[in-house]
Amino acid sequence: MKIGLVADIHGNYHALAAVLAALARQQVDIVLCAGDLVCYGAQPLEVIDTLRGAMIPAVAGNYDEAAGWNLPKAARKPSSPANEVLKQAALEWTKDQLDATARAYLRSLPRSAYFVLDTVRVALVHGGLDYTDEWITPDEPHALSRLAARLDADVVVLGHTHQAFVVETQGRDGAPVLAVNPGAVGRALDGDVRAAYAILDSSTHRVDLHRLEYDLAGAVEAIAQSTMPPGIADLVRHGLRRIEQLPQHGGGQLKGVAT
Repeated sequence: MKIGLVADIHGNYHALAAVLAALARQQVDIVLCAGDLVCYGAQPLEVIDTLRGAMIPAVAGNYDEAAGWNLPKAARKPSSPANEVLKQAALEWTKDQLDATARAYLRSLPRSAYFVLDTVRVALVHGGLDYTDEWITPDEPHALSRLAARLDADVVVLGHTHQAFVVETQGRDGAPVLAVNPGAVGRALDGDVRAAYAILDSSTHRVDLHRLEYDLAGAVEAIAQSTMPPGIADLVRHGLRRIEQLPQHGGGQLKGVAT
């Protein structure tokens, strides 16, 4: 069985449509989404409608919870002052776009989900089990192994960091667990503005990480046509984590960043 893995769409319908088309061409049997469907991109309703229409299982990300439940913030720790303004603007704008159906859908998303696919036990989360904004990467091997032990699966799929990786860690009783982050569909943070996704082969446990060009100009223009601050379009256009990385904000030259 071929399993498509996506995460961190962030309201970017242009990127999502391109990734789903690619997964269809690659003939995956099922697609799983590791959360953060909304915020930053200008088409949250289209993203939600697409996932619901395609019956793609998803878990809640921190922005999904904040937008769906009308929480004041999406993260426990603030970003830099300039970036925090943009984060809050994106969140409040997204809340205003959601209708009752979309809010109910976001509220219905679980924090974790389990699947048995071709005898492979797959666990799906966004960040951690206790906090959806928990930052878990291969740089924190103890956090990764603790999560794997709590989930007790053969494969753990997570998102949140927008950092694509495939690593083996130890789960319950020292059993090997494959931890996978497919990267971000809709909001790159590493300067590579292409959409990211992954494909898991359940028969071999092989995971292939992919990057895909999409209509970035269309996604940026949709943000520009909204009432969100221009800096949000800049973040998506350049694949930046923080607005301070732009030269006009003191970040120096954008080396290796696509425009």
